[in-house]
Amino acid sequence: MRFKIFARGLLLLFITILAACSSDSSLGQSEKKQMVENVKSVEESEYDLIYFNKSYEQYHKVVNGIVSEEYWASISDEIVFGYDNVTYTRDDLANMSQEEYDQHKKHMLNLIHGVGMDKLSATVRISDVYKGNSSNQVNIYTIENKEMNELPFTATTKKYTLEKHSENWLITDVEQDKFTYGSEQTEKEMEDGIKNLKYQTNEDEIISYPTLIVLSGAGK
Repeated sequence: MRFKIFARGLLLLFITILAACSSDSSLGQSEKKQMVENVKSVEESEYDLIYFNKSYEQYHKVVNGIVSEEYWASISDEIVFGYDNVTYTRDDLANMSQEEYDQHKKHMLNLIHGVGMDKLSATVRISDVYKGNSSNQVNIYTIENKEMNELPFTATTKKYTLEKHSENWLITDVEQDKFTYGSEQTEKEMEDGIKNLKYQTNEDEIISYPTLIVLSGAGK
Protein backbone atom coordinates (compact mmCIF):
# COMPACT_ATOMS: atom_id res chain seq x y z
CA MET A 1 0.00 0.00 0.00
CA ARG A 2 2.76 2.41 0.98
CA PHE A 3 4.54 1.59 -2.28
CA LYS A 4 1.38 2.36 -4.28
CA ILE A 5 0.94 5.70 -2.48
CA PHE A 6 4.62 6.49 -3.08
CA ALA A 7 4.31 5.52 -6.75
CA ARG A 8 1.21 7.66 -7.17
CA GLY A 9 3.07 10.54 -5.53
CA LEU A 10 5.93 10.15 -7.96
CA LEU A 11 3.48 10.04 -10.87
CA LEU A 12 1.78 13.23 -9.70
CA LEU A 13 5.16 14.91 -9.31
CA PHE A 14 6.17 13.77 -12.81
CA ILE A 15 2.91 15.09 -14.31
CA THR A 16 3.39 18.41 -12.48
CA ILE A 17 6.93 18.73 -13.84
CA LEU A 18 5.71 17.94 -17.36
CA ALA A 19 2.95 20.52 -17.05
CA ALA A 20 5.42 23.10 -15.85
CA CYS A 21 7.71 22.32 -18.77
CA SER A 22 4.90 22.49 -21.31
CA SER A 23 3.71 25.84 -19.93
CA ASP A 24 7.23 27.26 -19.89
CA SER A 25 7.15 30.78 -21.35
CA SER A 26 10.68 30.50 -22.78
CA LEU A 27 10.86 31.45 -26.44
CA GLY A 28 12.55 29.88 -29.42
CA GLN A 29 15.50 31.61 -31.06
CA SER A 30 13.60 32.31 -34.28
CA GLU A 31 10.79 33.96 -32.31
CA LYS A 32 13.25 36.10 -30.37
CA LYS A 33 15.09 37.02 -33.55
CA GLN A 34 11.83 38.19 -35.14
CA MET A 35 11.06 40.40 -32.12
CA VAL A 36 14.48 42.02 -32.35
CA GLU A 37 13.98 42.51 -36.10
CA ASN A 38 10.65 44.21 -35.38
CA VAL A 39 12.28 46.63 -32.93
CA LYS A 40 15.00 47.24 -35.50
CA SER A 41 12.34 48.06 -38.12
CA VAL A 42 10.66 50.53 -35.77
CA GLU A 43 13.96 52.25 -34.94
CA GLU A 44 14.88 52.57 -38.63
CA SER A 45 11.40 53.72 -39.62
CA GLU A 46 11.17 56.32 -36.85
CA TYR A 47 14.48 57.81 -37.96
CA ASP A 48 13.39 57.79 -41.61
CA LEU A 49 10.08 59.49 -40.76
CA ILE A 50 11.65 62.26 -38.66
CA TYR A 51 14.40 63.01 -41.20
CA PHE A 52 12.14 62.75 -44.28
CA ASN A 53 13.62 59.60 -45.73
CA LYS A 54 10.13 58.04 -45.76
CA SER A 55 6.65 59.47 -46.11
CA TYR A 56 4.12 58.70 -43.39
CA GLU A 57 2.44 56.21 -45.72
CA GLN A 58 5.73 54.32 -46.23
CA TYR A 59 6.45 54.45 -42.49
CA HIS A 60 2.97 53.17 -41.60
CA LYS A 61 3.24 50.30 -44.09
CA VAL A 62 6.40 49.00 -42.37
CA VAL A 63 5.34 49.50 -38.75
CA ASN A 64 1.61 48.74 -38.85
CA GLY A 65 1.88 44.96 -38.56
CA ILE A 66 4.30 44.96 -35.63
CA VAL A 67 2.68 47.42 -33.19
CA SER A 68 -0.66 47.23 -31.38
CA GLU A 69 -3.66 49.52 -31.81
CA GLU A 70 -3.02 50.83 -28.31
CA TYR A 71 0.47 51.83 -29.36
CA TRP A 72 -0.84 53.70 -32.41
CA ALA A 73 -3.34 55.53 -30.22
CA SER A 74 -0.67 56.53 -27.71
CA ILE A 75 1.59 58.17 -30.32
CA SER A 76 -1.03 59.68 -32.64
CA ASP A 77 -0.66 63.20 -31.23
CA GLU A 78 3.15 63.17 -31.02
CA ILE A 79 4.79 66.05 -32.87
CA VAL A 80 6.96 64.93 -35.80
CA PHE A 81 8.15 68.34 -36.99
CA GLY A 82 7.24 72.02 -36.90
CA TYR A 83 8.25 75.49 -38.04
CA ASP A 84 6.87 79.06 -37.99
CA ASN A 85 5.13 78.29 -34.70
CA VAL A 86 3.09 75.49 -36.28
CA THR A 87 3.57 71.82 -35.36
CA TYR A 88 2.54 68.66 -37.20
CA THR A 89 1.64 65.41 -35.47
CA ARG A 90 1.48 61.85 -36.77
CA ASP A 91 -2.28 62.26 -37.18
CA ASP A 92 -1.66 65.37 -39.27
CA LEU A 93 0.75 63.45 -41.48
CA ALA A 94 -1.67 60.55 -41.84
CA ASN A 95 -4.30 62.92 -43.27
CA MET A 96 -1.95 65.09 -45.32
CA SER A 97 -1.96 65.15 -49.11
CA GLN A 98 1.23 64.22 -50.97
CA GLU A 99 1.48 67.75 -52.36
CA GLU A 100 1.33 69.34 -48.92
CA TYR A 101 3.81 66.81 -47.52
CA ASP A 102 6.27 67.54 -50.35
CA GLN A 103 6.09 71.27 -49.57
CA HIS A 104 6.79 70.67 -45.88
CA LYS A 105 9.57 68.25 -46.73
CA LYS A 106 11.28 70.78 -48.99
CA HIS A 107 11.10 73.48 -46.32
CA MET A 108 12.28 71.20 -43.50
CA LEU A 109 15.20 69.81 -45.52
CA ASN A 110 16.37 73.37 -46.14
CA LEU A 111 16.28 73.95 -42.39
CA ILE A 112 18.02 70.64 -41.67
CA HIS A 113 20.83 71.37 -44.12
CA GLY A 114 21.07 74.96 -42.92
CA VAL A 115 21.87 73.94 -39.33
CA GLY A 116 24.04 70.99 -40.31
CA MET A 117 21.62 68.33 -39.09
CA ASP A 118 22.21 66.42 -42.32
CA LYS A 119 25.57 65.49 -40.76
CA LEU A 120 23.75 63.71 -37.94
CA SER A 121 24.27 59.97 -37.49
CA ALA A 122 22.87 57.54 -34.97
CA THR A 123 24.23 54.27 -33.64
CA VAL A 124 21.52 52.09 -32.12
CA ARG A 125 22.25 49.02 -30.05
CA ILE A 126 19.42 46.55 -29.50
CA SER A 127 19.25 44.08 -26.63
CA ASP A 128 18.26 40.44 -26.41
CA VAL A 129 14.69 39.57 -25.34
CA TYR A 130 14.09 39.81 -21.59
CA LYS A 131 11.18 38.52 -19.50
CA GLY A 132 8.40 41.02 -18.82
CA ASN A 133 5.91 41.32 -15.97
CA SER A 134 3.77 38.42 -17.16
CA SER A 135 4.05 35.25 -19.23
CA ASN A 136 2.72 36.95 -22.37
CA GLN A 137 4.98 39.99 -22.06
CA VAL A 138 8.66 40.61 -22.86
CA ASN A 139 11.02 43.58 -22.93
CA ILE A 140 13.62 44.67 -25.46
CA TYR A 141 15.94 47.59 -24.77
CA THR A 142 17.82 49.97 -27.01
CA ILE A 143 20.48 52.58 -26.47
CA GLU A 144 20.98 55.21 -29.15
CA ASN A 145 23.96 57.53 -29.48
CA LYS A 146 23.62 60.42 -31.90
CA GLU A 147 26.61 62.37 -33.21
CA MET A 148 26.74 65.52 -35.27
CA ASN A 149 29.97 66.37 -37.06
CA GLU A 150 31.58 63.50 -35.08
CA LEU A 151 30.71 65.15 -31.73
CA PRO A 152 28.32 63.51 -29.21
CA PHE A 153 24.84 65.00 -29.48
CA THR A 154 22.34 62.91 -27.52
CA ALA A 155 22.09 59.52 -25.79
CA THR A 156 18.69 57.84 -25.49
CA THR A 157 17.69 54.61 -23.78
CA LYS A 158 14.37 52.90 -24.53
CA LYS A 159 12.35 50.07 -23.10
CA TYR A 160 10.12 48.31 -25.63
CA THR A 161 7.27 46.25 -24.20
CA LEU A 162 5.90 43.49 -26.42
CA GLU A 163 2.80 41.42 -25.72
CA LYS A 164 1.42 38.35 -27.42
CA HIS A 165 -1.78 39.02 -29.37
CA SER A 166 -3.12 35.76 -30.84
CA GLU A 167 0.03 34.31 -32.43
CA ASN A 168 1.92 37.58 -32.87
CA TRP A 169 4.16 39.55 -30.54
CA LEU A 170 3.27 43.23 -30.93
CA ILE A 171 4.97 46.32 -29.53
CA THR A 172 2.50 47.85 -27.09
CA ASP A 173 4.56 50.52 -25.34
CA VAL A 174 7.87 52.36 -25.55
CA GLU A 175 9.37 54.29 -22.63
CA GLN A 176 12.51 56.36 -22.99
CA ASP A 177 15.05 58.49 -21.19
CA LYS A 178 17.30 61.02 -22.90
CA PHE A 179 20.52 62.89 -22.19
CA THR A 180 21.67 65.85 -24.30
CA TYR A 181 25.35 66.74 -24.40
CA GLY A 182 26.41 70.35 -23.91
CA SER A 183 29.69 72.04 -24.71
CA GLU A 184 29.78 73.57 -21.24
CA GLN A 185 29.56 70.19 -19.50
CA THR A 186 32.58 68.59 -17.90
CA GLU A 187 33.62 65.06 -18.80
CA LYS A 188 32.41 63.90 -15.38
CA GLU A 189 28.98 65.48 -15.93
CA MET A 190 28.71 63.74 -19.29
CA GLU A 191 29.67 60.39 -17.80
CA ASP A 192 27.15 60.81 -14.97
CA GLY A 193 24.44 61.82 -17.44
CA ILE A 194 24.90 58.62 -19.42
CA LYS A 195 25.25 56.46 -16.32
CA ASN A 196 22.02 57.79 -14.79
CA LEU A 197 19.83 57.08 -17.80
CA LYS A 198 16.96 54.70 -17.07
CA TYR A 199 16.31 51.34 -18.76
CA GLN A 200 19.87 50.00 -18.66
CA THR A 201 18.96 47.06 -16.41
CA ASN A 202 16.19 44.47 -16.35
CA GLU A 203 15.39 43.16 -12.86
CA ASP A 204 18.84 44.36 -11.72
CA GLU A 205 20.49 42.52 -14.61
CA ILE A 206 22.75 44.70 -16.76
CA ILE A 207 21.45 44.79 -20.33
CA SER A 208 23.60 43.46 -23.17
CA TYR A 209 23.16 44.80 -26.72
CA PRO A 210 24.33 42.29 -29.36
CA THR A 211 22.56 43.93 -32.34
CA LEU A 212 23.87 47.19 -33.82
CA ILE A 213 22.52 49.43 -36.57
CA VAL A 214 23.82 52.74 -37.94
CA LEU A 215 21.44 55.38 -39.25
CA SER A 216 22.36 58.53 -41.13
CA GLY A 217 21.26 61.02 -43.73
CA ALA A 218 18.22 63.23 -44.29
CA GLY A 219 15.91 63.37 -47.28
CA LYS A 220 17.47 60.41 -49.01
